[in-house]
Amino acid sequence: MLRILDAITDAGHPEKPNEDAFGHGPAHAWVIDGATGVADDELLDAPSDAHWLAREASAYFAAHAEQHGSDLGGLTRAAIDSLAQTFESKKRRPPNGRYELPSAAMSMVHSDGATLSYVNFADCHLVLLTDEGEATTFGDRHLDREASARQRTADLIASLAPGADMFASPDVMRFLRAARNRQNTETGYWILGLDPRAVDFMRRWDMPLSQHVTGLLMTDGFASLAYDYERLTPAELARRAREEGLSGILSEIRKIEREEDPALRLYPRFKRSDDATAVLFRAGPERR
Repeated sequence: MLRILDAITDAGHPEKPNEDAFGHGPAHAWVIDGATGVADDELLDAPSDAHWLAREASAYFAAHAEQHGSDLGGLTRAAIDSLAQTFESKKRRPPNGRYELPSAAMSMVHSDGATLSYVNFADCHLVLLTDEGEATTFGDRHLDREASARQRTADLIASLAPGADMFASPDVMRFLRAARNRQNTETGYWILGLDPRAVDFMRRWDMPLSQHVTGLLMTDGFASLAYDYERLTPAELARRAREEGLSGILSEIRKIEREEDPALRLYPRFKRSDDATAVLFRAGPERR
């Protein structure tokens, strides 16, 4: 079983929908990071296609996680099947290309008291801490974090006028659409979306629970303090969350983005502030 210690979510822009979602049940917890759309217009009647996908997936997990138990692959496949069917019935027009399909990164855990199971798509993260402070990180590898992608982002931003809308730039949109066209393909990356084949490539870990652990599930917007802004290591981030809670971390992230680097030059990125979500939990052996 899981005990939720703290949870937080925050939209990166006050006038735009929060495309993150999170949830938890007696034995499960998850975070979902919807990928901001790069289509000319939305395919669904929703605040955004990414918002729809994240909320629909989270609602499905909340309704069906308990019956699937530790079968996180089965739960995710069933959720994708449901998402795909609903999308087909509600889409306002056919997609012009793969880049228009809604998608999301995801992290989910399940604990039965003996084993902690974890699955991951893309750049959502998990850090586990023992009571002695030893840390293990999972799910931190993604194409967006490769040096070549970071440099290309920096070059694109440098070519724009200060304060320009990134998503109004043809060069930025070509770059983002080319990357998004690789989702759920053998030559690209696998992600939560409308294609159940992705489940076959979802990363999974099963860890025996010989002692109690504290876990920090987070989207990349919350993990940015470690992975992008490098103010802490992932382990230090999780320790701070355990000791101080999540709200202070979020405040520090927003201060960096809005006061230290509002021009996006120190830390090249396509949005000043990303949606940020985290769930802090406790898991361990069940007492008999």
